[in-house]
Amino acid sequence: MAIYTIRESPAFEDPVMLLALSGWVDAASVGTDAADLVAAEGSTIVEFDRDALFDYRSSRPQLRFEDGDLAEITWPELTISHRIIDGRDVLVMTGNEPDFRWIQLAEETAELVQRMGVGHLVTVGSVPAALPHTIEPRVMTTASVPELLTDDDTVLPGTLVVPGAAVSVLSDRLVQAGVASVGYWAQVPHYLNQPWHAGVLALLQRVRRHLALSLPLDELRNAAEEQNRELDRILAGRPEAQDYVQKLEQMAAEGDGIENLGTPGPLDSEGLPSADELAAEVERYLRGGGSGDDADPP
Repeated sequence: MAIYTIRESPAFEDPVMLLALSGWVDAASVGTDAADLVAAEGSTIVEFDRDALFDYRSSRPQLRFEDGDLAEITWPELTISHRIIDGRDVLVMTGNEPDFRWIQLAEETAELVQRMGVGHLVTVGSVPAALPHTIEPRVMTTASVPELLTDDDTVLPGTLVVPGAAVSVLSDRLVQAGVASVGYWAQVPHYLNQPWHAGVLALLQRVRRHLALSLPLDELRNAAEEQNRELDRILAGRPEAQDYVQKLEQMAAEGDGIENLGTPGPLDSEGLPSADELAAEVERYLRGGGSGDDADPP
């Protein structure tokens, strides 16, 4: 029995697929937010079996109560949506990273994608990095063949060993099936836990250029500028946090940030706030909780 259900079967002409899943390569939900924005005006054509893919104890459904009554249950999901942009068929596969059956999911998705005629895959995601929000977001690129890279694409040098992600397993299986693949990975300041609009914008700019699609981004650009102004206001009340960000800026200027994923240990030993402390402070502000010693605990 297939792990998915086809809701619609439109005819496609040279479709491309955009792929993003939650998980550790979706820092601040930048990758899935980018995919959701592309899919927003489309229709869901494929639904994957959530009971087969998710452990509801680790991927718990979200409950919404209204005046004491349960009004809505939002389940984890994985779907493929279809949208036509500039006359081109764009498929968007996105949702929660599955807990189970990664190999089966990859095999059946590869078969499905081949039947749909997909010849090109763009994967988007995000990783935490020792970089500040005050600089232009950096995006790393991966590609199944060098010809997909452009002169301004940045490929992470050397060898990198990291925990696996379902999105990478899927991408690898599609490449084995003959689908050309390129991936864009935004580096997210490690002290940001909330959605980061500037990172989403950076990814969609790459997607728009790579696929030559007219994705309107003005509204997202305005939201990114406003969010960064808010982050600057947060830091203005915390001199030690400003020092922290300035040191990250210095590291970035020296070219260190591109290879530093996660929290930079040396900064924590200088009496500056750790990434976790700064993240908690940012989250309090974004929730309207106040600042400094007067802030409520997160």
